[in-house]
Amino acid sequence: MKYCKSCHVHYDTTLEHCMLCNGELEQEGEQVSVYKFSDIMIKSHSKFFYRLFLFANIISAIVSLYLDLRNGLPLTWSLVVSITNIYVIVMFIILAIPTLWTSKLTKSIIVTAMAIVLLGLAIRDYSWAIDFVFPIAVGTNIFLISLLIVVNKKKWYDYFAGLIIITIIGFVPGLLNLLHLTTERLPSFICFSYALVTFLGIVFLPSKSSREEFKRRFHV
Repeated sequence: MKYCKSCHVHYDTTLEHCMLCNGELEQEGEQVSVYKFSDIMIKSHSKFFYRLFLFANIISAIVSLYLDLRNGLPLTWSLVVSITNIYVIVMFIILAIPTLWTSKLTKSIIVTAMAIVLLGLAIRDYSWAIDFVFPIAVGTNIFLISLLIVVNKKKWYDYFAGLIIITIIGFVPGLLNLLHLTTERLPSFICFSYALVTFLGIVFLPSKSSREEFKRRFHV
């Protein structure tokens, strides 16, 4: 059993240096307290069903595209099936990876909005998706994350990076307006204005200590 004469702690491990003071461990000394570490057991989870799930969705997309191409049909329903398969796979990955629930919510809303827009493009009726679904989804996301930061100020840094990303995405509806790709301009204008106000707030409102904390945590 190894011993740190500075901290008066015994270690029942193969460590060479003390975990508290980083001093070199010795073999003898007066025993004060003992730190005994049990072996870490990593549970092996079978990934067969995960792979089967991904495989089934990929095969479904390929088969639908093949049937449309073989029959000489326009790629409509097969694109809908493929987009749905890809959406299911992405959502599965988002929900399966352990992370903050706010991060999962942000990603889920954005992915869902993008999937709806792609479905609109696939059925060649995308104006409703671009005019309403996308700006409303992004604006709602900005509001929810901003609300979380105000309500839970102690953990603002957990939500701040997501707020910056979704705010930048909020400028896209305004760009679509400038390119005259929208027919109903009011939702896109509101989303762009809200994103702009939020972005200016992110730049000018945080205190100096908050900025330093953000730089430290995100290595900026």
